[in-house]
Amino acid sequence: MIINGGSRSNARFFAKHLANAEENERVMLCEIRNLAALTIADALHEMEAVALATQCKNFFYHVNINPLDTEHLTPEQWMIAVDTLETNLGLAGHARFVVEHQKKGRVHRHVVWSRIAVPAMRAVPMTDDYEKHQATARHLEHEFHLEHVPSVLGSHRSQGHRPHRRAKPWETFRGKKSGIDPYAMKRDVMRLYRESATAARFIEALREHGYQLARADRRDFCIVDPAGHAHSLARRLVNVPAAAIGEFFRNVDAASLPTVKQARAMLRHH
Repeated sequence: MIINGGSRSNARFFAKHLANAEENERVMLCEIRNLAALTIADALHEMEAVALATQCKNFFYHVNINPLDTEHLTPEQWMIAVDTLETNLGLAGHARFVVEHQKKGRVHRHVVWSRIAVPAMRAVPMTDDYEKHQATARHLEHEFHLEHVPSVLGSHRSQGHRPHRRAKPWETFRGKKSGIDPYAMKRDVMRLYRESATAARFIEALREHGYQLARADRRDFCIVDPAGHAHSLARRLVNVPAAAIGEFFRNVDAASLPTVKQARAMLRHH
């Protein structure tokens, strides 16, 4: 089981995404709790209205709960999964709604909670939430006799080979808008890296495939894709140690590379 998500504020985007019947074979609103709303859009609007009385910007918390495509949870198991995660996140009793999506036969659920504790009118701090996602997933796998999915963080981190990090939700959403699949891009970059004897050849190969290596403020190198989006080079080079990346680029002066803004302009005029 895979659980991921985080605090969000873009209600308009999520209202459209969660109700999207074009990309999913089936969309079902399973539950609305502690809200007067009857639709996804109205539920998010109601949560936002409550948050206006606070200083909380990211007023709702969204997660995906994804069993493997070979696994099917019963309605009772789905309820246990949502309630267990809710308790572990410190959101017990908060307003929430649950949406089920079925795509290519695979069922997963989205859960959205208001972060606002109404009696105190304060937002619940969401600390260590990614570790809590993984701890909950491991617990539910054991509880429901599901296949174990390796963890990458915290005390539940799997021993031995470190599993590949999954694309972050915002990377996936961005990829849907641009048409550039973050996983396909990662495979392309890894292949070009392995096929390049030198950093200079790697940079040239990236350009030939519509990418541009650039320098960024918070990291030495990043890759700008044809849509103008910047990606961390280190995150795209799977299982390549930082020391190996540093050695590979030892003869490349970061100052000689374009900035992200310049790289975007170069790609537009390419």
